[in-house]
Amino acid sequence: MRTHFSCIPCILRQTIETVELVTDKPELKEKVVNKVLNYLTTIKYDVPPPVIGKEVYRIIHQVTGNHDPYHELKIKYNSLGLAYYDDLLKIVFRNPEPVLMAAKLAVAGNVIDFGAQVKEIDIQKTIHTVEDLYFEINDFERFIEDLKQSRKILYLADNAGEIVFDRLFIEILQRYYPELGLEFTVAVRGAPIINDATREDALMVGMDKIARIVDSGDDTPATVLDQASDELKQAFEQADLVISKGMGNYETLDERHELIYYLLRVKCPVVSKIINAKEGSLVFKRNEDFND
Repeated sequence: MRTHFSCIPCILRQTIETVELVTDKPELKEKVVNKVLNYLTTIKYDVPPPVIGKEVYRIIHQVTGNHDPYHELKIKYNSLGLAYYDDLLKIVFRNPEPVLMAAKLAVAGNVIDFGAQVKEIDIQKTIHTVEDLYFEINDFERFIEDLKQSRKILYLADNAGEIVFDRLFIEILQRYYPELGLEFTVAVRGAPIINDATREDALMVGMDKIARIVDSGDDTPATVLDQASDELKQAFEQADLVISKGMGNYETLDERHELIYYLLRVKCPVVSKIINAKEGSLVFKRNEDFND
């Protein structure tokens, strides 16, 4: 996906919200915003938005000296997610379609995204309304068919907090399809960027107990394969099936030809138009460009 000119206001909003989180000094805020504005006059629109986001957050880090502005929030939402884990399991096991419910919870968890907006997120509300939600694009049954022909699964994680819901989905898949011998590799960011999950977050929620963890070797808030670590590139090449969480990963992988399932909540009008699903909706989409 290429960057659209209407992405620019969103990038500026993220800049302002992040710098407000980092510092109270007006001179630093102004310096960050001015540098970002100058940078935006030089961008090429033929790259995905997360590639531009990477440079914007690098400016914020350089000017303020804070290389992980969302660290405390990430810990908070990891802890909250873990605190509700038993409730998540109850919701899954009482449902007549437990694997589908775990998938819905995983995608509903994509609401924990401070790139979209820095505000308090009501995890309890998200959990207890999930049974009323549905996938506007629903390729879940096709996913199960593909899963049964797969063994090595690469799961591209998105945000801290949300990664608890990812763990639940993986555990449920392992529980209900033990005969498949599914081998999960979970990819996280190589360095802190917004509230994206890093190895620290994956370890905090116990992801290492059920899957192999690799990092991207990169601080882009998405998966950019030509900048990724050799470990992630290898995992991508060897995967029978890729699960791509979040809008950022969709924006950088939407033109790939591998077997990828995009799991996300649609959070902006640009992606809404491209993916053909309304804003706020949940999506479980098979890559249409996959070469069977």
